[in-house]
Amino acid sequence: MKDLPTAITVCIILLGTFAVASLHRVLYRRLCRKHLFWMFLNNIIQCIIYIAGFLWAVSAIPQLGKLSTTLLAGSGIVALAVSLSAQESLGNIVSGLFISLYRPFNVGDRIKMVSSGVVGNVESITLRHTVIKTFANTRVTVPNSIMNKEIVENSDMVEEIASYYVDVSVSYESDVDRAREIIAEIVGNHPLYVDVRKDMSEEKVSVLMRGFEASGIALRARVWTKTVNDNFRACSDIRIEILKRFREEGIEIPYTKVKLVGDDG
Repeated sequence: MKDLPTAITVCIILLGTFAVASLHRVLYRRLCRKHLFWMFLNNIIQCIIYIAGFLWAVSAIPQLGKLSTTLLAGSGIVALAVSLSAQESLGNIVSGLFISLYRPFNVGDRIKMVSSGVVGNVESITLRHTVIKTFANTRVTVPNSIMNKEIVENSDMVEEIASYYVDVSVSYESDVDRAREIIAEIVGNHPLYVDVRKDMSEEKVSVLMRGFEASGIALRARVWTKTVNDNFRACSDIRIEILKRFREEGIEIPYTKVKLVGDDG
């Protein structure tokens, strides 16, 4: 019976700890879910809440009171021991802190890890790792220490507007000027195309000659859209429409032809 008040106190402390952690989680999700720094800070605060609640519950038990006092008094020694035995984990935490402070990317940004070639959208960051959702709807978990050293190409940094090239080759016998006109017309009239001209007297779409190839003349046009996802769709539509128009107007896209010669003998 003497231990009953102590047990009740410990239960209240533990329930209060879970309640505070849950309340903090709910407030975080409502106020700042999309910000990388607050996402990382949320994980730190959650850890602090649970550790503080655990130590408080331990200190409420008379038999363990001396243990909690010893733990607090020797926190420096404990920290040193932990740092030696968990350098990798601490490295991930520190790297995660730097990532969240300097923000080379944010939650939702489309990034590419240059060395590994991983491409996707940043989904979350924890104390240990960063989660990237790929276009195949899979998740890539990257330790923060590796992410902090990685060269990251961010498609959404500064501004969302994106561009990509549409390359088309035409045969030497084709009307190159007409081919350029068709490409410029198709690109400029696409509903997702963004006109980035500062001087409206300039061409809306510039179709340039990229070079001479073995089988034809290489032409290139730049396609501007509001987002990277729009750019994928626009370039696909444009290539299909170019193929149709070239066929209608007799402009040949060169390709390898094989002529079979029979043996009459």
